[in-house]
Amino acid sequence: GGWLRRLRVALPGTDISLRVDVSAHELLRSVAAGRLDVAFVHEVEGCPLTLPEGLEQRVLVDREPQFISLSRDHPAARRRVVELGDLAGDPWMVDPTVDGEWDGVRRVLGAAGLNPPVLHGDYLTAASLVVLGEAVAPCQPTSGPRDDMVIRPLLGDPLAVRLLLVSRPGTDIEVVYAQLEDAYRDAARRASGYHEWLLRHRSPLARTS
Repeated sequence: GGWLRRLRVALPGTDISLRVDVSAHELLRSVAAGRLDVAFVHEVEGCPLTLPEGLEQRVLVDREPQFISLSRDHPAARRRVVELGDLAGDPWMVDPTVDGEWDGVRRVLGAAGLNPPVLHGDYLTAASLVVLGEAVAPCQPTSGPRDDMVIRPLLGDPLAVRLLLVSRPGTDIEVVYAQLEDAYRDAARRASGYHEWLLRHRSPLARTS
């Protein structure tokens, strides 16, 4: 993505490759074992990650709200901001391989007095069910727009994650972090709903230059 392209420009001559894994703990173990130099991970609020000893971390976003993806035909899709109560009758879809996601969603729903069915499946399964109107699913606010579903913020931002860049000592983390921050800002600007959220909350990530 944008981060990888930026790194290749900023670090010419460096062998740069990307590995994607939905498990933050697996990525952290790979950094600790020397298989990766850095890992960009998210920590679900209320479900802290276990950072292997000796690793260093930088926080990109202390609290990134998680939005909700809905079918375009869902009654709540007409609203700019969705309340949890609007989704009380919907099955929720989570990926059990994403560290903390199931526990985080259950905690938030329980605190709101809701007990909807929580289904397990990967991203592609979730997207298919959301489009069909068979489920709703938490998603990153930077998720790109789609013609067959809508992405909306949740009132009060009850679901959130912390975004971390973790590295082994000796890694040129400043350059890597700067490119990640720029790539994230670009992604946020392209996601109009999230950019509006950042502006409302006066986040420095909303700046365009």
